[in-house]
Amino acid sequence: MVAPLTQPGPRPAEIRLLPQEREGECRFEGQFVTTSHAMERFGQAIILAALLVLRMRLQDGASLDYLQVFEIDGARLWIIDDGAVTTALLPSDY
Repeated sequence: MVAPLTQPGPRPAEIRLLPQEREGECRFEGQFVTTSHAMERFGQAIILAALLVLRMRLQDGASLDYLQVFEIDGARLWIIDDGAVTTALLPSDY
């Protein structure tokens, strides 16, 4: 799924959800937090747009694994659900 997002700057970001390795039963409903590195790299609007993509997929009946990977303008954003907390982070934050 690709979600265009207008942001300040020369062109909009493209948020692309990469294929997951396996299906799961994660709901991405817990408290939502983000690392400072992810916030600095992508900003609040892009991170929330990525979370919205996941919630829309769930609403459409998708079975999501605990780890979802987005590619945003060539960089990766991970969103991990541990059941109680959903965390947005850079792979290097793991």
